[in-house]
Amino acid sequence: MGVRGGATATSARPGAVLIAMLAAVVLIGGLVAVAVAGLVPAGEAEPEPEARQRVARLEGRELAATIRVVSQNVFHDLDRADTEHDMSRILGRGGVDVVGWQEAHTEHFVALHPRYRAQGWRTAYFDQAKGSQGDAISWRSDRFVLVSRDAWAMHPGAGPRATQRPFAARWVTTVLLRHRESGLTVRVVNTHVNHFIETGQRFRRNINARYAKAHIAWLAERWDTWSGDVVIGTGDYNFDHADDRDARPRGGISRQFEDRAVSSYEALGLDGVQPTLAGRWVDYVLLARRTLDEQRAQLSAHRSLGGFRSDHRPLQATVRLYR
Repeated sequence: MGVRGGATATSARPGAVLIAMLAAVVLIGGLVAVAVAGLVPAGEAEPEPEARQRVARLEGRELAATIRVVSQNVFHDLDRADTEHDMSRILGRGGVDVVGWQEAHTEHFVALHPRYRAQGWRTAYFDQAKGSQGDAISWRSDRFVLVSRDAWAMHPGAGPRATQRPFAARWVTTVLLRHRESGLTVRVVNTHVNHFIETGQRFRRNINARYAKAHIAWLAERWDTWSGDVVIGTGDYNFDHADDRDARPRGGISRQFEDRAVSSYEALGLDGVQPTLAGRWVDYVLLARRTLDEQRAQLSAHRSLGGFRSDHRPLQATVRLYR
């Protein structure tokens, strides 16, 4: 009786039931899409968990702005759909202001960017070679204006006759941006250090590692020399922070960058930050020591982001700028 009664009620109002069903499908579909994509509307800052706001503001300094900087290796083997998914997941996030990319030289990445330009993003490509183009840098044009850009070759590539894991030429790229609201200049230094360089707390004895150590040494010598009120580094360094911190290998990041640049891992620790690649923290956001000593900026929070098709999790760091 109850079943038949339900059927009778349904048949009496087919139009209303159909409308209700369609509304439910649309609502559920929208909720699923938001859950899967993890996006918030452009321009709206995503809430930062309170536990990750680890650092108090600098006393006696005027806060000029808070920006979010992301370092992401987009993985050159992704197809167009997966590349679009990952680009949208970063550039569609509220509150992200600057992105340092690695492996962004693919035709998919370059072809997709005009749609994000229409959404207020600008990207500097460095087309001296495939390796430099891969280290593109993006910024929100409503917050920053480009002052200058440049790129430096670190070393040539090597093929299978020279190494088990061939690599392309490596570059350091940089843009100098002016923050529109405060007038402060922000230098972003982006790079991709060779892979297959770490044994676990030590450098391998191969050409990959030899070139990587020279690459890191070149960067170390220049952290204090780049112009800009604030100097920020991004990049895939292909050496695990935990291993580097504990072993401090000769030629490694901790030793070479000591008193020259500080990573978010060093400043804020690893608690609650998922490894960015295969159990290792290899993707970095850094501040130049000069920037910190002059109290122009501070690292206040960081986390790695999930749900990406790339083999890397992006590292996102919150940076406070001071006048």
